[in-house]
Amino acid sequence: MSQEPYKLLTLVIPTYNMEKYLTKCLESVTAPCIPPTLEVIVVNDGSKDRSLEIMKAFQQKRPDIIRIINKENGHYGSCINAGLQMAKGKYFRPLDADDWMDTEVLSKLLNVLKNCDTDLFITLRTEYKIDKNNRHIVTHFPFRNVEYNKIYDISSFNISEHTYGDEFNMHSMTYKTEILRQVNLRHIEGICYTDFQYCFLPIDRIKSFIIFDLYLYYYFIGREEQSTSVQSIKGNLSHICKVINFMIHHLDRQFHQNPTIQANQIHFIDKALNIYVISLRWQRKITEQDYPEIFNVIDAVDRYHIQNRILNKPYFRLWRKLKTRKVLNLTLTLYRWAHIRKFRKMGM
Repeated sequence: MSQEPYKLLTLVIPTYNMEKYLTKCLESVTAPCIPPTLEVIVVNDGSKDRSLEIMKAFQQKRPDIIRIINKENGHYGSCINAGLQMAKGKYFRPLDADDWMDTEVLSKLLNVLKNCDTDLFITLRTEYKIDKNNRHIVTHFPFRNVEYNKIYDISSFNISEHTYGDEFNMHSMTYKTEILRQVNLRHIEGICYTDFQYCFLPIDRIKSFIIFDLYLYYYFIGREEQSTSVQSIKGNLSHICKVINFMIHHLDRQFHQNPTIQANQIHFIDKALNIYVISLRWQRKITEQDYPEIFNVIDAVDRYHIQNRILNKPYFRLWRKLKTRKVLNLTLTLYRWAHIRKFRKMGM
């Protein structure tokens, strides 16, 4: 009996009713040029469409690469948790079922990883967007002021100083599997935006990382159900609050004397705050029941002196000073009134 190849990289693909996109995704990671050093764990999260059938067809083609987890619906975080538990790869990363990878670049990466032992490696991403006029817009995201293929020490590397915007994210970051297990990474189940946990939690445990000049990940924008869509952000304020409070709780317990490491942790909190504030601005009214979780976020922002550009805008300053629910609801009412045309256009 032949020995199973050593797995350099595990991709986990959470899948719920993704028959429209899954074939393109799996084709990109199972082409003949992809060596068996790749492991792809496809998690069927209780899909009601043909997603499981598509997975099985690809598993028949590449049984050396594809593994399937078939489970009841538990949402995105539960899929990552299940995949991490089974992963055999030296490195681990998620791949969304409506996204895909550049096949040639993936093949090249797997060859490069034979000689890579950093705790984290970064690849570059491309956004593929279909706008309301059905125009296809492709945008590449390079890094700023970095040397590609150089090993960096995270304790002296300030992420914010080397990025234009969102280059350090789930679509570009790949951690060693053993480190994710050491930090006990478990995504909060049943909510959106847990990708921030994946990026944030291990960042104070790693020592070395490298940035490869490889545009690996294609991030698709244009699906209405995406967690980054307007309606999703508006309706999931409690989700992003839970994720931010998780990160703040970790920061409170794992306070670092190294200012660069703490700055890198705050970098991810600040990115999550952007979603938090956008969702908050679109709320009609904050109830007494929901307010404590919302208040905990803003209290932590002030405690750690996080300079979020949106929270520093004039219409939030009074609330940040007085911190009462009445002032927040007044702020939201005034914001809606000032942007009434925008809200009507969105049907909100």
